[in-house]
Amino acid sequence: MMNRTTRSCTALLLTLAAATAINGCDDDPLVYQDDPDAAAAYQQLARDWLRWSQALPYTQSPIADDTGERCADGQTFDAWMLAGTFGGPTSRTCEIPADTPLFFPLVNRWIIPGLDPTDLPEDIPGFIEWVKEYFAWQRAHTCALTLVLDGQPLLGDTAEIDEELYVVVDEPFEVELNDDNWATEYGKQGGVYPLSFIDGHWALLEPLPPGDHTLEFSAVMCDGAEILFETSAEYELHVQSGGWGGWGGWGDDDDDQ
Repeated sequence: MMNRTTRSCTALLLTLAAATAINGCDDDPLVYQDDPDAAAAYQQLARDWLRWSQALPYTQSPIADDTGERCADGQTFDAWMLAGTFGGPTSRTCEIPADTPLFFPLVNRWIIPGLDPTDLPEDIPGFIEWVKEYFAWQRAHTCALTLVLDGQPLLGDTAEIDEELYVVVDEPFEVELNDDNWATEYGKQGGVYPLSFIDGHWALLEPLPPGDHTLEFSAVMCDGAEILFETSAEYELHVQSGGWGGWGGWGDDDDDQ
């Protein structure tokens, strides 16, 4: 397990605009949710990740990508977003700009309901309570989690990963769906959806040193002995050296979107 004697880098990463300045200030690249500001940064990035993933066409999604050719699609946010899978394993190769933090889910869930014309504003609190219960059930049934960088586990075991990396955004936020989305076949139209929610286990990494790195993460959902869902991703990352990576700059996204 990597050294966690200091977390002085965390404050610098909270705004992410200063991310290029912190590379190498700790042996452990993982940013922890040790205080409210860090937790808020994780929540904002989880919102951004959902906006990133849902703005892209489902049939050409980085989540469904089995090679890494979609790795650079839509990268306009405050961290470089990596995808898990819709289930099962995958291996990808991805080139990462220099001085760029990484953000990704070991496993996640999202809820993006359509607006029923018969719904009333007073119905929303009850729906949010259901969302909270659903996410809590999913978290309780997460039975295995792994996070490994260059062959080194970043946290000790599933219990520690759950404690350090769980994120829930159970207050509604706005997401715009692509016309080609995961529920298009069921009639879900593209457009802006104001009642969106997300949870899961997420990792924010400081910019990695230039060169080649291997990143592995996975999750298993269980109900007793029954496996409900499995996902795993292995990335061969090539981090560019020197200067700005030129991937589009830091995004202007904020909580009001």
